[in-house]
Amino acid sequence: RYCDEVMDVKALAPVGRGTMTEIKHFTTHELDCEFCGGCIQICPVGAITSRLSMYEFRPWMLKRTDSVCGYCGDGCRLTFQTKGNELVEVNSSHGAGRNNGDLCARGYFGYHVSTSPNRIRIPLIRRNGRLEEATWEDALEYAAEAALQVKLKHGAGAFAGLITARCTNEDLFVFQKFMRLVLGSNTFDSSARYGHINGTRALHRVQGTHRWSVSFDDIATAEAILLIGSNLTEANPITGLKVKEAVKKHAATLITVESLVPAVGTLSNVANLSSHHFVAAPPQFKAVVLGLIKALVEEGLVALPLDQRAPGYVQAVSAAVRGLFWPALEHATGTSADALRTAARAFARSSRAVILIGQGVLRTTGGSDLATTLLDLLLLTGHHDRPGCGLAPLAEENNEQGAVEMGALPEFLPGGFSVTDAGARDRLTASRKEELPKGPGRRLMEILDEAREGRVKAAFVVGENPVASLPPAAKAQEALATLDLLIVHELFMTETARMAHVVFPACSYAEKSGTFTNQEGFVQPVHQAIDPIGESRPDWEILSALSVLMRAPIEYGDAKEIGKEIRHIVPGFGLLGPGAKPAKADQAVVDRYLREGYQEDLGPRYALGITEPEVRGLRTEATPSTGSTELAEVLHHPASNSTILVTLVVGQTLFHSGKFSTQAKGLIQIQSAGALSLSPGDAVRIGIRDGEQVQVSTDLGQVTTAIKIVDRMPDGVAFFPEHFDQDIRQLFNVTVDPKTGVPYCKTAQVTIQKATGNGREAIGNG
Repeated sequence: RYCDEVMDVKALAPVGRGTMTEIKHFTTHELDCEFCGGCIQICPVGAITSRLSMYEFRPWMLKRTDSVCGYCGDGCRLTFQTKGNELVEVNSSHGAGRNNGDLCARGYFGYHVSTSPNRIRIPLIRRNGRLEEATWEDALEYAAEAALQVKLKHGAGAFAGLITARCTNEDLFVFQKFMRLVLGSNTFDSSARYGHINGTRALHRVQGTHRWSVSFDDIATAEAILLIGSNLTEANPITGLKVKEAVKKHAATLITVESLVPAVGTLSNVANLSSHHFVAAPPQFKAVVLGLIKALVEEGLVALPLDQRAPGYVQAVSAAVRGLFWPALEHATGTSADALRTAARAFARSSRAVILIGQGVLRTTGGSDLATTLLDLLLLTGHHDRPGCGLAPLAEENNEQGAVEMGALPEFLPGGFSVTDAGARDRLTASRKEELPKGPGRRLMEILDEAREGRVKAAFVVGENPVASLPPAAKAQEALATLDLLIVHELFMTETARMAHVVFPACSYAEKSGTFTNQEGFVQPVHQAIDPIGESRPDWEILSALSVLMRAPIEYGDAKEIGKEIRHIVPGFGLLGPGAKPAKADQAVVDRYLREGYQEDLGPRYALGITEPEVRGLRTEATPSTGSTELAEVLHHPASNSTILVTLVVGQTLFHSGKFSTQAKGLIQIQSAGALSLSPGDAVRIGIRDGEQVQVSTDLGQVTTAIKIVDRMPDGVAFFPEHFDQDIRQLFNVTVDPKTGVPYCKTAQVTIQKATGNGREAIGNG
């Protein structure tokens, strides 16, 4: 029942009759499920068990530590069970945490990332061109002395920093304090730059808050949900359960806009529940949203109070969408005007509506603009001011929201205040009795540019790996190679760590205490479950020790002391756990946006880029449908080798989170390699069977990889998991958002043809 009613997967079912009834998976194939672990926890007799911990313990041998998952932004409460200093298993309790006891594969089976044999255990110093083991004293003194030499010779402006959003709030807070006060530099960034900042910028611009104005509870009880640009089950599984609950238990209307086709299967099954599904690749998302807004205006569904409150805003938006032609929208979206009108009516007439936006929006060109336009949709329908309604950007990493709130980006101070906010600067200066560095600082791609130009001489990189996170076109490796000093905190010997002059072994989320802030804005305590592996230390402790040696001490006894300082500086931070409430929109900011703020970029945001005469002149190439009979025929008798042009999307799968999770042995057992997912129709056109090799090409190069034919993929779109994209990254270019500095590098137009034996074999081939 859990597998059916909660997960909506139906991987397990009663098989047989009478006394021969068994609970098992269907037929003879392997268990095809999401591996959430729920059946293991619920099974009252222990008949269903985890292979990772079978026969390893008896319950009375274990120590239990409640903490928070270190993977996605859902922020799930879990319990580590340890024996000695070994992580034996993870479980959770019904009713506990934001996840209500539910977990996903990453949370339940991914805990061995903390005890991986590949962990860095001892500090390393580069001597004679090689990284050699050293004592903590030698490594700290070497790093501090080298940093002081850079500061004396080149000044504070020669320093830059990068930090991962997988760190605790305490790590993030001390990092930005170290950069600003010890080094005197405002040139640093975090992995929230990869997309989450697009969502928070839109929220702050329109409603004056960088947090959601809704919660998981609001999603579960919503009457209408618009889900756009998120393969929700894979990216944020527990948020996906809330959507399933809203549809299955409360009959919510679900509108989905994503590059997946509803089909029979277990994974990505949220689209199967939608009342209105629009198949669209990321470049088409904007057109679908504009079509919904045009339908609202033409159907007379704009909320009357808004028309009275901001007639100029309503008139401007109405004029913009009336200038869009339905034939152009239908061509751009691949759907009909009637379908868009029907979905718009359902959304507008609901009393409680929530919009969820995922990485397909946030990490694609124009992400912040589209998020702002979606807030327009809420304003026009009158939902924006209603309780239980709002826009919810989904976070890929567990503490991206915390990175923003701790000021771990150059444009923010702790609390999410702008770095140019005089009042916030004065309060921080008074509390610290030290002057903050002036100037806007530099963002991720600007840091790399300045490093290549020789203006950045030294960098502190905490858990971040730009060499592997960005494609070769970003030239991150070339930038870091120019540095006089590169200091890295890491768990594993990443591509960036291999280039460092000093490598400090850092603690994972299971080895330290502190807090994480989930995507809702809920701050939850993280508790240390095991002793640090090897000689690893928490990131805040490493930075504090360096500050003392650099004669600008920022000293703390433990994470609680840092938390006390954060609560003093950041308003509302002390509200921990599920007792906290969602943020409320600042009506003065909303009024300012409705009065004049929208005018800043209304024209570009509502421009489709194609006119009605151009649509009439388009020659649309017919796409033949491919039924199961035709597909079976081509698998036995492939067509001649041909080339197709598709949109390639690199993204997340259910069983991994970035490349971090590829160090967890349980998750690698489920998925150990990547393959290029193609639709059955595209496979027919290429003339290729499942598992065979294709050659994928752009102007930047070509890669040979295996394919997987997936019913859920639409024609014209291909997908590759980012966790195994070491080779396929070379096909992607990078464009930088001029407003938010987000590097867009997750989609590309590629040509695909059957491999001829040439080309470079991708890691996805295993």
